[in-house]
Amino acid sequence: MGLSDYLSKLAPELILLVGGCAVLLIGVTRSARPTSIASFASLIVVFLALIATFSAGAPDATASLPGLLFTSLVYYTRLSALGVGLLILLVNWYQAVGEERGEYMAMVLFSLLGILLTASANDLLVLFFAIELVSVPTYVLIGLSRPEHRAPEAAVKYFFLGAMAAALLAYGLSFLYGVAGTTTMHQVVDGVIRSNFVFGSSMGIYAVIGLLFVFAGLAFKVAAVPFHVYAPDVYEGAASPVTGLLGFVPKLAGFVALVKVFGMLSWELPLAIQWLVWIVAAATMTVGNVLALLQQNAKRILAYSSIAHTGYMLIALLVGPVAGGGPMHDGVAALLFYVTVYGAMNLGAFALLAAFSVRGKPAETLSDLAGLGKQAPLAALAFAICVFSLMGFPPTAGFLGKVYIFSSAFSLDSAHSFHGPLVVLAVIGVVNSAIGAAYYLRLVAAVYISRDEQEVVPTGGTPVRLGLALCSIAMLFFFVWPSGLVDRAQANADVVLHGQRVATVVTTASSAGPRPSDGTGAVVFLADSDVRSASDSRDE
Repeated sequence: MGLSDYLSKLAPELILLVGGCAVLLIGVTRSARPTSIASFASLIVVFLALIATFSAGAPDATASLPGLLFTSLVYYTRLSALGVGLLILLVNWYQAVGEERGEYMAMVLFSLLGILLTASANDLLVLFFAIELVSVPTYVLIGLSRPEHRAPEAAVKYFFLGAMAAALLAYGLSFLYGVAGTTTMHQVVDGVIRSNFVFGSSMGIYAVIGLLFVFAGLAFKVAAVPFHVYAPDVYEGAASPVTGLLGFVPKLAGFVALVKVFGMLSWELPLAIQWLVWIVAAATMTVGNVLALLQQNAKRILAYSSIAHTGYMLIALLVGPVAGGGPMHDGVAALLFYVTVYGAMNLGAFALLAAFSVRGKPAETLSDLAGLGKQAPLAALAFAICVFSLMGFPPTAGFLGKVYIFSSAFSLDSAHSFHGPLVVLAVIGVVNSAIGAAYYLRLVAAVYISRDEQEVVPTGGTPVRLGLALCSIAMLFFFVWPSGLVDRAQANADVVLHGQRVATVVTTASSAGPRPSDGTGAVVFLADSDVRSASDSRDE
């Protein structure tokens, strides 16, 4: 493989890396400090990376570089991270003061780079460092977000808890390495992808311990119970544009990493781990929704909302790819669709808080939003669309996302060993969605029907309002045309999906049936062409 091949496969990542370094250098030049050069440059960098992604198209399922493996998950993650990344840059356009804007925007680019590397990581060490590349810049972003003492306090709290989560993750990965004897997750031999971490029913206690610690470390990234306690304080302490970023970037990276880890185990999880994820999912959505009802601060409401949405996404993660088919039958496809639309609708809600101030301070409480519907009707309408999408109300993409997640749980074959518990979990999710409607309606009511009107002043400039408008338009657009995301999410998440589809076609077994094996105990993952050939043979 020549240099040009390496560059073409890593083009989006290289653009973000070089662009991030360039923006960092722009930040130290005096001439650029009073202007928005760093913001413009960052927007161009992400736009170029997105063009490179579209130009390269979906990678070959067996394309690999040292420590990296390019599957359809990489393509979808690039589109999701870079697409929402453009909106994040707009909302954060003027967030940092002029002399710190270069460093601020560079951290955003490096964090996006970490997401892309997480999706392509094929080595446990690469996966760990990619996750940390996502996390470390967010500590800096929180500290730089505003001069108030609350921002550095939130950054320090987030940093120490993040360090604990990183230790748990590293410890768990070390157990998996000790059991498997390698850090390479998959190997490609003669066009066939094999997992090095398929233990199946023979998974020993050390592998279970490793998986437990890995899940705990990644649970912090996605703000799942009991690792959610930092979210309300950090969200409240950081500036609103940064909280919008925190609701998407670590969450996407965390769920992509969980999909990869569960995928390298061929989704053959011990019953104890399945019940652990079940309990965490139920507790996360319930705690998030119930505590959100008690809040008066809009940022804390949205923080607990973020926790609740993590619970919904864990349902789809637990379903996994075992059902096959579209997002209404495939948990991974539903998860990938939902995490993307969640990133946009959550960012839109925080964009409104960043776009207006009350009495010289950013709008944060419910009373601060009073009268906004009359004074800024278009911004209030965009905010309402994003909030209704968070609630799961049609006609928004958030409604489709919840339908996909809950339907995937109900669609499992009755012979599946975890069919009953997943149906119960989906019912809990539906009940929690109804509970969540109460505080989402409070947010909308504060904007439109609150009597104690406040004099709001526009802040943040045109880019923030443009970001808010685009977030709301995206919610309506993907409700009308969900296939734009669904088709790519269905193209799917990890190489384990290829193996699962072959298992379904060749063995016609139940959704919990065995995967094809090469006789050595390693699961064999076939390319899409092999899947089609097997399907044609069955039809004949």
